[in-house]
Amino acid sequence: MQHDLGAGITLSVTPEVPIAGRDVSFSLAGLPPWELVTFTFVDPQNIPVPWVTAEDVNVVGFDGNEATTIKMFPTTSGELEWSRYGALDVAGDWSVDIRISDQVDSAAYTLKNLELNDVITVSQGTILTEHPAPDFTIYYSDLVPSSLVVDLQEHLIDTRLLLEELLQTEIAKVPDIYLAGDRDLMALMSVVTGINLGFEDGYYTNFGQRSGIYMRTDLFDTEVRRLLTHEFIHHVFNGLAEGQEQPAWLAEGLSKYYEFNTALLGPRPDATKLRLLVATDRARAAAQQGALFSFADLDSQANWNSRTDENEISLQYAQAYMAVRFLNETYGPLTGKALVEMIGRGFDLSKSLSTVTGLDLGLFETLFSRWLEDWEDQEREPVAEYLVQLDSVLAGESANSVQRAENIANPMNTSESINSRALLVSSTEDLLSTWEALSPPQRAETLHQEAGEHLSRVLEWLTLELRAAQAQDGAFQNAANDMIQELIARDFTLKSNMDNLRFILNIPT
Repeated sequence: MQHDLGAGITLSVTPEVPIAGRDVSFSLAGLPPWELVTFTFVDPQNIPVPWVTAEDVNVVGFDGNEATTIKMFPTTSGELEWSRYGALDVAGDWSVDIRISDQVDSAAYTLKNLELNDVITVSQGTILTEHPAPDFTIYYSDLVPSSLVVDLQEHLIDTRLLLEELLQTEIAKVPDIYLAGDRDLMALMSVVTGINLGFEDGYYTNFGQRSGIYMRTDLFDTEVRRLLTHEFIHHVFNGLAEGQEQPAWLAEGLSKYYEFNTALLGPRPDATKLRLLVATDRARAAAQQGALFSFADLDSQANWNSRTDENEISLQYAQAYMAVRFLNETYGPLTGKALVEMIGRGFDLSKSLSTVTGLDLGLFETLFSRWLEDWEDQEREPVAEYLVQLDSVLAGESANSVQRAENIANPMNTSESINSRALLVSSTEDLLSTWEALSPPQRAETLHQEAGEHLSRVLEWLTLELRAAQAQDGAFQNAANDMIQELIARDFTLKSNMDNLRFILNIPT
């Protein structure tokens, strides 16, 4: 679908028939290079909606409110591409308002529901529609996008294959899935299953007339998929345990561990990386402060589910996740699985742990706490060190910018003007040399290249201003002035990308 915005600018929207609940891609061509462009999406109720990043996070403005408008700059190609994160976007007539300079254009598009032929319904606290899938059935309530039903079906099939590879175990059975459009509908379903719904957004039950996975779906895209994966892993390990009760920290830690590991291989890995590092840092901070739960406190699933303090809930999941990481990274990648299989043979936790690791529970707990205190993500540490170095280079550029402004504000003769501009050129050359000597880790290579291009253009700009002073030729100064919009755009984009990398890797500013 294409829209002609005039002045040679065209907007393309794909797919041709956008589907509610799925992303929609947009591209602009024919834009003035480096000119600021802003976008605002408006829903069928004519209300501007928040921007959601690829990391499943609402963009927040300086005022602390969710941002409904985003800035972008086209490069010399005059093109821009972006996607509307569509996980929570409902069917209806939408539009995107595009501001270029002082002109605002609005392009309309319509989200349609994916048509399914499902007609059989059942009652489970609320009316559910039955959707058959290979080896299992999905039941979905009102407010669940039909596209999500199909997408979660494919996700679970893929997750099953991936888990079979990671666990080196055939997963013979897939449970039925019960999808609730929101928490209220999930609560109605839970009354029928006999589950006292606490803080959980989903749960797995292997008893009753309708056993399976129950979960809400009014969450961001990756969160919904991780939630389904988490509960499916409970099903898998319940089978490996032969129905024997596992300690809550082990059961939840294993589900969290494989939830994260499989999601990191999925379509939005940074959304998971962000949440993984928030969890690991929370657990590490507790270890350093002597504030971890004892494993005895995390043994009972009933106690686990009864906690209501949000900090305690977050910590118990984070600690359990890291305990399983300690198990699998220290004693072998299938150690957690082996521990569950021992429990399935009728052994208690202490006997199972000593058989699998050679440690009694007390020593295991002590070693885990020491390991956790010193733990660091292998990808984050080199990136953090690199960003400190790059910050220093960019601080030098900012200092030059301040000095340039002061030079302009103070009257100078020709010789003084030439000398002041020559110093700025020399300083920028030194900064570029410092940048060239940096060794970015793989995660920061694109950012490093972007910084180098920015500094090179700053050097070219300052060199033009120096030549203008030396030759007393306005043509050089005009050429320098023509670069200012590009430099503003490059500076904004570079610093935004640096902030985003810090945010994803949970690196303090």
